[in-house]
Amino acid sequence: MNLLFHGGDLHSASAIYGRDPADWLDLSTGINQHSYPVPAIEKDAWHQLPYLNPVLIKAARSYYGDHPCLASSGSQNIIQLLPSILHQLGNQKPAWLPNVGYQEHRQAWSQRGEIHTYSGLDSQLAAQQIDAALHNDELGHLVIIHPNNPTGETFKRQQLRSWAQELQTVDGFLVVDEAFIDTTPSASLLTEELADNIIILRSVGKFFGLAGIRLGFTFATESVLNGLAKEIGPWSVNGPAQTVAIAALSDTSWQANMRSQLLKERGKQLSVWKKSMIQLGADLAASHELFRSFSMASDLAHRLHHSAAKNGILLRSVDINSSTSLLRFGNINLSHSSALEHCKTWIQQES
Repeated sequence: MNLLFHGGDLHSASAIYGRDPADWLDLSTGINQHSYPVPAIEKDAWHQLPYLNPVLIKAARSYYGDHPCLASSGSQNIIQLLPSILHQLGNQKPAWLPNVGYQEHRQAWSQRGEIHTYSGLDSQLAAQQIDAALHNDELGHLVIIHPNNPTGETFKRQQLRSWAQELQTVDGFLVVDEAFIDTTPSASLLTEELADNIIILRSVGKFFGLAGIRLGFTFATESVLNGLAKEIGPWSVNGPAQTVAIAALSDTSWQANMRSQLLKERGKQLSVWKKSMIQLGADLAASHELFRSFSMASDLAHRLHHSAAKNGILLRSVDINSSTSLLRFGNINLSHSSALEHCKTWIQQES
């Protein structure tokens, strides 16, 4: 059985498997298990209308880079709005997206018309496909998930800049979703000046482990940001979320320590699964600081996904085609020995 809802949806999983939502080990997302310690929330944050605090934008520019930006309640609503806005501002030809990746991008663009896909599993092949589409004038806008979730594929910044430059000649935009790039911030396009046709999406949810506050930032030229701001309206970020984000984005010591911790844990997280997955016939497809993915036959992925769920472990299964799927494992809190043993017991039974 393959669950058709987003990772982290414990209520839907509970409805299928008859398990209390509190009785899950949720490894179905790439959200950091070591979330930022939420500061005390002042009464005014709950009581007053949440007009945007300039301190939040200052903190965002300090953390991400000094570029024009828009704060919103996560990236999801921006993903849904961008196709319409970019069709108005730019090229009308089909958008190109990875064939494997966060599927809300594909859902949003497909509602605006024809789309084409490039490989989300092989960055070298993807580059060839994108270059060919640009050469043949078949590409309107280009969406890059960087790094790709769940495949982990990345491109060099120089390559992304080159595509943006080519797109600029045909009024096309480059949209780069950097939701998982915080562990390697030097790879972000926000480390340099942005061309007017580059749009960067960033999320506070993944690295900071604060998905529940629903906060994201869009970096783009003013015409794009103004179009988005008009659509999302006032009070787009609630007051408590602003308070928490100001603290998190300003805490450089926590950020540095967390990157170091996640990097040190990366090998341990992978070792929990790698040997057993390979013995079962899977291949390692991605090893990120916040998740790892294994490629395998679809029937095996679905069986393991179902078996894990029956044992109270929620994973994420992503179908690549009719015969191949990825199984993605989020991080285990390694300080919880019972959770680690639970996972080891289940996977040993399967292998």
